Amino acid sequence: MNLSIRLIAICLLTAACSKKNENSRELVEANRLHLEAIEISKELEARLDSISANSSNDVDQSQIDSLKSLIEVWETNVIEVPGFAHAHDHAHGAHSHKAAPPMTDESMLDYQRQSKEAILELRHAIKRLEK
Repeated sequence: MNLSIRLIAICLLTAACSKKNENSRELVEANRLHLEAIEISKELEARLDSISANSSNDVDQSQIDSLKSLIEVWETNVIEVPGFAHAHDHAHGAHSHKAAPPMTDESMLDYQRQSKEAILELRHAIKRLEK
C-alpha cells in the first residue's frame, strides 16, 4: 500500500473515532445540570446541619430530619451522565451514584432537569424553615 493511501486511511479512521467520543449538546447540558444539582445538595446539607445545631424546637428538628431524609433519597436516585468524568467529591457523605440506564441523550437531559428541579424544591422548603 502506498504512503498516500495509508495517510488517507489513518485520517478517516481518526475522524471516525473522534466523532464517537464527542458528547452531544444534550449530554453536555445534562452534565452541567447534574453538577449544579450536586453542588446544591452539598449546600443544603450544610445549611440543614447549621439549622439543626441552632434549633431548640422539636417541631423544627422533625422538619430538619425529614428534609435530610429527602435529600438522602434524592442522592440515592442521582444518575451520572455517561461520557463525563466523575468530577465531584464525596466530602458531604459517603454515597454512590447509579450508572445511567440505557436512554437517549434527550431522556438523560430531561432526567437531569427533573433531578435539579427536585433539589431546588428542597432548597425552597429549607428557606421556608429558615424564616
